[in-house]
Amino acid sequence: MSQQSIEIGISFSGAAGNQFGKNIFTTMMPYKSIDRFLVVFPEVQRNVNKARVKDIAEYVLSGVNEKNYCFLSAVTATCRGEVAYDDNSKMVTIDINSVLSINDGQHRIEGIKLALKNLRKKVKNETSKEEKLVLKENLERLENMCIPIVIFESMNEQYEQQLFHDLNNLAKTPTKSISLKFDNTDPYTAMAKELAKENGYLVEYGVEAEKTQLRENNPNLMLLSTLRNTISFMISGSENDKNNTLTFDNYDDMKNTVDSVLNEIFKALPSDCNDRKKYIIGTAVTLQGIGKYVYTLLNNDEIVNWKEYIAGLKNINWKHDNKMWNGYGGSYDLEKGKFIFGGTGGGINGVRNALIENNRPTTTVKI
Repeated sequence: MSQQSIEIGISFSGAAGNQFGKNIFTTMMPYKSIDRFLVVFPEVQRNVNKARVKDIAEYVLSGVNEKNYCFLSAVTATCRGEVAYDDNSKMVTIDINSVLSINDGQHRIEGIKLALKNLRKKVKNETSKEEKLVLKENLERLENMCIPIVIFESMNEQYEQQLFHDLNNLAKTPTKSISLKFDNTDPYTAMAKELAKENGYLVEYGVEAEKTQLRENNPNLMLLSTLRNTISFMISGSENDKNNTLTFDNYDDMKNTVDSVLNEIFKALPSDCNDRKKYIIGTAVTLQGIGKYVYTLLNNDEIVNWKEYIAGLKNINWKHDNKMWNGYGGSYDLEKGKFIFGGTGGGINGVRNALIENNRPTTTVKI
């Protein structure tokens, strides 16, 4: 393969190889060059998920902040046109009239495009000279960031469809807990991982960081994903903090508060609260419902000493056969011998409501 076969093209540093009889090239393409070459052809791709594109765009923009760790994996594409490699200069050259048909990574590419569009619009509309200068610097940094591209040479439509199928069929999505275990961008996840190692009660009762569910013989009290969501309910009242109540700026203060709340909660719960056969406490719904109850306490101005209410949890009968739970998002299953919540959202609200209506503090203060 020689670069001389292409009269007019754009070159990127890269490498060349062969896979199952097909020539492949790898290169790093700057974000600013994406619009020029990378294209989605509907016949070899699924419909774009706009919500997912927006999430990726938000993630890309957060990467402009040098404090954040943000990574995008390689995009796979096939070249519709001419592509060549010069072994001497180590350059991949794409003919000016060629396009790269995206086979895997269209949401990453669309997310990058949306992030660039958003930032360019901000630069254009900014009236403050100082802020405009900062935005321009951020835009330049973003435009010069690169994404890895794996390029297959000259495939027909049938091969492209097969490539899309194989890439997506062979990929295995990690469990939510494993994904969270390695996520360092979400402050709630970061807090959950830290407290799982630092809070004495969580260390004692155990936080499962890899499995998707807890079976009867699993000694751990909760999944890492459950702890993450419970903390989010405590701080923001929701699983998804759309108002950015927790940020890395107020992180340390919030973490101290959550640590203190967890200590008070576990002081009040039965010492064998991780016995899922005996108590409903070991279900994700219950723990998140307690988290939402804490949010209610902390955001009620009429309650000054929230610890009195948390202490009152020791008087709650958390056993599966307690008839009090009936009507709060589930019912007792005679065959299974335990209380079953009908749904996650309804169960979380049910536990919160049950505690509001039945929990009593050490002093008589209305909630």
